Amino acid sequence: MSLNNKQVNKKNLLHKKSMDPVIEDITVLLIEEQPNVSSMLKNALMDFGYHITKHISFDDNIIEQIDLCNPSILILATDLPSEAILKELAEINQLLPLPIVIFAENDSPNVIKNAIKSGVSAYVVNEILPQRLKSIISVANERFKAVQSLRNELKQAKTQLEGRKYIERAKGLIMQQKNISENEAYSKLRKMAMDQGCSLAMVAKNIIDVCQLLSTSKA
Repeated sequence: MSLNNKQVNKKNLLHKKSMDPVIEDITVLLIEEQPNVSSMLKNALMDFGYHITKHISFDDNIIEQIDLCNPSILILATDLPSEAILKELAEINQLLPLPIVIFAENDSPNVIKNAIKSGVSAYVVNEILPQRLKSIISVANERFKAVQSLRNELKQAKTQLEGRKYIERAKGLIMQQKNISENEAYSKLRKMAMDQGCSLAMVAKNIIDVCQLLSTSKA
């Protein structure tokens, strides 16, 4: 990945830095194939006011560095992200999710598709103008938030569905053991939840677990 610095004025970069105090709160873990002090990408990020928590190579343990540095965003610059790197990014997306930006030379649709599947928020091909960095990072952040919001909604919906299943099953057990109606069973279940200060789903699951334990003991 090459950086085009012909169309950017350093004074403008410094001016933008002073105009964007929010950027100072964004910390970056930067990964390049050959990290060094003369890195154009690193210098451009710093000129805009981004704080580089650490500048590492692809040989380093990325997950370990994220855990140690706790960056706001992960930025990688490479000719072609390997399968091993994409696999590691997928693991990061599950364990320590954060916005991920890849600057690369390769524009293979298959590579880009696999990168997005791995949790990459933005995949930028070919040289990058320094003045585009802010918008690229902003878009990556917003895309990450949108994906996380959807993931949380799906998780919540799944939890609610499981909860309803527990409640229905617990009602059936109470009806069977107490020989009462469904409404009466639900009232007892709700009273237990209020008395214990727990959710209906949690009380229902506890009832199911106890019944399964008693059933196993009798067997």
